[in-house]
Amino acid sequence: MDIYKIADLYIGIKNSSSFTKEYLKDYLSDKNDFDFSVEVTQDMIDYEKQIAVEKVPEKYYELTAILRSICKTILKDYNGFFLHCSSLEYDGKAFIFTAKSGTGKSTHARLWREVFKDKVVMINDDKPIVRFIDGKFFIYGTPWNGKHSISNNIKSEIKAIYYLSQAKENKVYKCEPILAISKLLSQTVLPDDKDSMNTLLSMLEKLVEVTPVFDLECNISEEAVHTALNALKEN
Repeated sequence: MDIYKIADLYIGIKNSSSFTKEYLKDYLSDKNDFDFSVEVTQDMIDYEKQIAVEKVPEKYYELTAILRSICKTILKDYNGFFLHCSSLEYDGKAFIFTAKSGTGKSTHARLWREVFKDKVVMINDDKPIVRFIDGKFFIYGTPWNGKHSISNNIKSEIKAIYYLSQAKENKVYKCEPILAISKLLSQTVLPDDKDSMNTLLSMLEKLVEVTPVFDLECNISEEAVHTALNALKEN
């Protein structure tokens, strides 16, 4: 069994394919013990095939099954959850861009890299993990990093969250907490048991209480970056 360090946790993964081992290799640890383990079964893989919105090559279903199992355990036992977003670190803190698929999260993150160059470090471009630790929220890179394969095995304290929508002009609004929670719920995996759902809601309530969440209507321009950043400075 190989052990990986993901989201500051040591996770043993059993029965993984050679493709999965290669996919996860940047997160491989030399530790001999682990916080918890995941055992991949055919039933898990078949479930991912059954619920898939669109077909992907067979080898990817195992990866999806592993991620789902990891996220369930992190939510239950380690104050964390998966968030579909693009995330980067700028000026020592994390900025999160989330939205419906196809809105332009990766494109907006790319604009930040173009504007601020080496002052920006990408955390993850698709499926990072958020954890609440010692009264602060951190976001972590994971191997599940989207079609552009952009991630780093780092963590960063969350500074701001932006929910993106496409527009001709750049505008930004502070998002009310209840609406912010609803939007974040739409970009994570909802648990199938009551206790886990209550845990998730509790964490999201804390997150929007201590973190500014903005609705960002934006186009593909450098001005969109400055509009986002200026809104944070004003708040």
